[in-house]
Amino acid sequence: MNLLTYVIHPPEIREYEEEIAGLAGVIDYGTELGKRQIDLTIDITPDGRPFKLRQSEIYNWLKPTLEPGPLIFDEIPDRVFYAKLTGQLGMEQFNRYGTFEITMKCVDPFAYGHPETVAQATITASPTSITVSSAGTEPTPPVIELTNNSTQTIGEVRLSIEYQID
Repeated sequence: MNLLTYVIHPPEIREYEEEIAGLAGVIDYGTELGKRQIDLTIDITPDGRPFKLRQSEIYNWLKPTLEPGPLIFDEIPDRVFYAKLTGQLGMEQFNRYGTFEITMKCVDPFAYGHPETVAQATITASPTSITVSSAGTEPTPPVIELTNNSTQTIGEVRLSIEYQID
């Protein structure tokens, strides 16, 4: 399979408002972001197996009854979308070759930093600051692992986490 094209749509916008007779404009109750849609076109190169069999394999791989899974594109490898199949799996078949139109939905509309961003540091003095940057559009909760590689006992350890969105 090869990814031919993809479009990452902006999240839907849900506006909550009310029109009141005799009042100019509307009463605005706020705005929220809804789901995000991602459209993919992939091609299936012939490999000797029937096209319909490969179509079934793709359906099983993208089973829409499963939870959303990570979707990462080569052009933006530092962004992770959590998506699942929605709608119909469109296809065009030319003998054993074919293309698929796939629509994915992200029920969580944000792009997150890659969960495997790693920052390693050797701490020899106290206090020590370590900065880990995530390129997502939302703060990504860190997974922090502290390892003591010496024979000395570590006394008190204080850890503070600060989110900064640029």
